[in-house]
Amino acid sequence: MARKLKETPPDAGSSPSIPNANEEANFLSHLNKLRGQENKVAIAKAAYDAEKSTMTDMFRDAKADGFKRKELQSILDDGKASRRDLVAEEERRAQLRIWAGLPAGTQPDLFGLGDTARDAVDADAHGYAMGRRGEDEIPPDWIAPPHHPDFSQGWKRAQAELAANFTKTPDTANDDSAAPEAEAA
Repeated sequence: MARKLKETPPDAGSSPSIPNANEEANFLSHLNKLRGQENKVAIAKAAYDAEKSTMTDMFRDAKADGFKRKELQSILDDGKASRRDLVAEEERRAQLRIWAGLPAGTQPDLFGLGDTARDAVDADAHGYAMGRRGEDEIPPDWIAPPHHPDFSQGWKRAQAELAANFTKTPDTANDDSAAPEAEAA
């Protein structure tokens, strides 16, 4: 709602409808300051838009070289984060991968191992993931026969972990289906 202008007290010989000269000057002063600031904002926004466009062009150049914008932005964001935050995030991600039955925490390339070692690690990790999901111990075609034992080792480790999580409950201990087997023996 617009504010009504204050009027000066009527003096002898002056019109009662003339607004207060001080209020008008104050209004015009604020208006001029706001116009100046509005121009500065427009100039800054134009500069920001120009820099943003340059950054988008840089991402396009990187994409042409095989790097995804998401990958690069992730690294830029990580550079701004603290080490403690990054460690906590990676620990959480590793825990979620373990719960999902996916390999977590293996870095065979860290020590310069060859492709053969990498294949063994991948076979073990895939076997572990399949074991956690309860799938059969059948290695996929991409695992070379020399790495089938690695696959089986990972699968058996996952199955042992799953079996350790199961405990006998009082209901299964008193199950009547076990009684006929005992009598048949």
